[in-house]
Amino acid sequence: MASVLSNLAIAQIGINTAEPIASLDVTAKKRDGSTAEGILPPRLTGDQMRAGDAKYSDMHAGTIVYATAPVNSATSKTTNVTSSGLYFFDGKIWQKMMQGDEKTLNAKSSGDIKNSVKSVDHNGWYLLNGRNISTLPAEAQSAAASLGFTESLPDATDRVLKSRSGTEMLGSEGGDNLIILTRSNLPNINFVGVVSGIAESGGAHSHAAGQGGFLLGGTTVGNNGSGNYQGNSTPTSWGGVGIMGNTASGGAHTHSLAGIATIPTGGTGNSVDNRSAYLVVNTFIYLGGE
Repeated sequence: MASVLSNLAIAQIGINTAEPIASLDVTAKKRDGSTAEGILPPRLTGDQMRAGDAKYSDMHAGTIVYATAPVNSATSKTTNVTSSGLYFFDGKIWQKMMQGDEKTLNAKSSGDIKNSVKSVDHNGWYLLNGRNISTLPAEAQSAAASLGFTESLPDATDRVLKSRSGTEMLGSEGGDNLIILTRSNLPNINFVGVVSGIAESGGAHSHAAGQGGFLLGGTTVGNNGSGNYQGNSTPTSWGGVGIMGNTASGGAHTHSLAGIATIPTGGTGNSVDNRSAYLVVNTFIYLGGE
């Protein structure tokens, strides 16, 4: 049996050493490999750890146990107990202790999001396809509820991920893949084109003779004495029978062009795809229960 030596003066405890150099100093009993050495922490199944939920609070942060099996029905504290291994309590939840490549490649916590070319749920990862929470395993339902998803998972179908801004709710959906331009979206420019049309008709009208005409002789105006009309006359033509004068001037004037000039843009009003070039993947959320 290993001997336990203590130094009460400096409140340090040594195992297999008379001169501990830390609060608890454990020294190998033998170094030739003839005995198993090391520290063996308490061993519990995930369900046993879950059963002790009420016993752990923030004052137990740093507690270490070895889970011999994953939890079958996770709680918010044991949602990460998804496989056997060393776990430490961080004051709120049990976190798995990982080493080397496992820490880099496999570290995950409830609520983590990843993209994958896998097509179905796997190893505690659940496809974000808008399904009802009630269709998930019990441990995954519990983890989802702890993340605020009480009715259904978010639907990531045909969507990209966006970081939260302001008061946005995590897991909420928004945006459109297709947009339709309105008039206010068009550039503020003038279209240049040719306008053609017919000026308004002035209608049937006559021009009256102006003042200053003179009657030279005869019985009627415009009669040369023999019933013939006298035109382009001079005061001495046809024996002085006739009238001369000018029609009244209409003055400088214009004719308005009625109607609205329409210049077609050539567009068809089709929607614009709002997405950049992309690679198709599925989006998963980690809820444990692998």
